[in-house]
Amino acid sequence: MERIDPCNLWATGNTKDYSTTNYLKQVEERVLFYQPPQPNEVILIGHSLGGLVSIIAGNRIASVTKVVSLCSPVDISNLAKKWNGKAPKHSKRDLPENTQEIRDFEIPYTFVEDGLQYSALKEVKELHKPIMILIALADKQISQEETEKIVASANNPFVVRGENMEHNFRFSQKDCDMVMKEIENFLASETI
Repeated sequence: MERIDPCNLWATGNTKDYSTTNYLKQVEERVLFYQPPQPNEVILIGHSLGGLVSIIAGNRIASVTKVVSLCSPVDISNLAKKWNGKAPKHSKRDLPENTQEIRDFEIPYTFVEDGLQYSALKEVKELHKPIMILIALADKQISQEETEKIVASANNPFVVRGENMEHNFRFSQKDCDMVMKEIENFLASETI
């Protein structure tokens, strides 16, 4: 198992190269790194933007065998609406390796310009691999209705709806345990 730091954002805080395109290239490079020989299973798991990227990469990279998309938006258009013109947007986030450390990221508008070309709806229609889609029903960042559109466009998805679950469910051990159990159920199931 390997965790990808999108465009080395978490390690460096540098947002100059932060884009969906570069994130997708990074995922593809990591998948190809393990070939040859090709592993029996290549499973992409992503949350939020990572969930969107997992759908796109899962469709585009032939050796990916399964996709798990957690709380994914349809695209970044709702995020783009929060931008103030083309000025960089500041986003304070805790870091994955140390949730006590907060970093202020200055996200350039080029992130939006690049990201608007991608759509989970388009990609998931073309995806003919097993996919699990998690909808957090108390998510205030990605609406249930938005993620349900992905479900409606997907080919035979394994769908999990988390009651009272928020977007950042990682802060709840109970929710994390439920998600891990559902991922295990998905990986053990015969989908598609």
